[in-house]
Amino acid sequence: MNKSSIKFGTDGWREVIADEFTFENVEIVSRAIGNLIIEKYKKDSKTLPILIGYDPRFLAKEFAKAAANELSKLGINSKISDSIVPTPVMAFHAAMGESKTLGAIQFTASHNPPKYCGIKYIMDYGGPAPEEVTNEIMRLIEESDVLNGPSVGLLQQAPTLQPNITSFDPKPLYFSHIKKLIDFDIIKKAKLKVVYDPLYGAGRGYLDALLKESGCEVITLHNTVDPLFGGLLPEPREEHLVELKEEVIRSKSSLGLGTDGDSDRLGAIDEKGAFYLPNKIASMLLRHLVKNKKMKGSVVRTLSTTHLLDHLATKYGLETIETKVGYKWIAKEMLEGDVLIGAEESGGISIKNHVPDKDAVLAGMLLAEMMAYEGKSLAEIYEDTVKDSGWSCVHGRFDMHTNDNQKDYLLANFEKTKYGNLNVIGRTTLEGVKILLEDGSWFMARASGTEPMSRVYFEATSKDVLDKIMSDVKITVDQAMSHA
Repeated sequence: MNKSSIKFGTDGWREVIADEFTFENVEIVSRAIGNLIIEKYKKDSKTLPILIGYDPRFLAKEFAKAAANELSKLGINSKISDSIVPTPVMAFHAAMGESKTLGAIQFTASHNPPKYCGIKYIMDYGGPAPEEVTNEIMRLIEESDVLNGPSVGLLQQAPTLQPNITSFDPKPLYFSHIKKLIDFDIIKKAKLKVVYDPLYGAGRGYLDALLKESGCEVITLHNTVDPLFGGLLPEPREEHLVELKEEVIRSKSSLGLGTDGDSDRLGAIDEKGAFYLPNKIASMLLRHLVKNKKMKGSVVRTLSTTHLLDHLATKYGLETIETKVGYKWIAKEMLEGDVLIGAEESGGISIKNHVPDKDAVLAGMLLAEMMAYEGKSLAEIYEDTVKDSGWSCVHGRFDMHTNDNQKDYLLANFEKTKYGNLNVIGRTTLEGVKILLEDGSWFMARASGTEPMSRVYFEATSKDVLDKIMSDVKITVDQAMSHA
């Protein structure tokens, strides 16, 4: 047993399959979650079910079975998805399904490379586990003894499921819910042609199926199960959506959509093949919710997410709330207040009347609905969004593999009073370090909570300003990378 490798980060625990992500460690984590459930739910822990799902990753279904069997030893009932399922669909069923639940466990490593698998614990309100819950899981793991019974070997199938473990079909109820949030009739009238790339992930059979039901003509790429994700990194960033771009242009489609491995992050392509960052998507959707759907509420974004949302919120008379990076912080605000939209720059979006967890299936449907309402291209809608806000911006990012020394140096050495010839007017250390500049530009450095990575995010008022700020910051980045 190797408990020392288990660590919950921004959004669960992820490790390399057969290295640290083993059946033995899955059993350890499952037992800790089970003991937490017994403490939290008391008698209900013996009657309510916990839901268990999995994405297409290698052995994910078998890990799910192993977790269910471990929970069964504690007297906890499990319901396992009968097929590959997006994380947001599991979140929906945890909170808004046919009956109350003990929450859900999802086996996924989201957008990480194929060699990784992971566990997300989703609360019974449909949001990611908050820090106090993951800290308690870690405490239970650290205090645990060797588990009862033999560990399941890596290449063995999980044991026969126990009688208190059943399966369920996650699609019908989730589809019915989406149809309550999205105006399918107006999309049908628009007769949109959409290309969808699930990147071999869990979104296949969900977003494309809903688009078809709403009357769209849909072309789906990479529509097979492949634990290696076709050799791609299952993250909907521009460099991973080349085939999507090509197919949108070839087929003369009006929209291209891409989702990550567990379908909680979204990327978009317009009819000319231009890629739309999540920052742009979130901004356009905020405008759509207010202008077309007449909805109100506060706007919640993470530290690394565009301030264009702030400018739009000001125009609409809405409050903006800034949180730490990670959707669990947005979820907290969605649970406590009247939130219209919660967004993060990595592609996570949710809205009012839905679960407080990011959902790329919902976000993709909202984009189709927005285009149907507007009768315009993505480029035209974004141009209108910028005009409405009275503020324009461009973005940049540095991604670096870093050890602890490099991370520490990077976060401690942004001491200059000017970047790109702009005065520093504010500095926040809520997470990492964020530097605010006099013209509204900003940048932020932080270490990832799920990967051995550090990132610096940039938002500037023009390409020229962006280049100058990034040039200044790169000096500190290069110095940090020289620290072994």
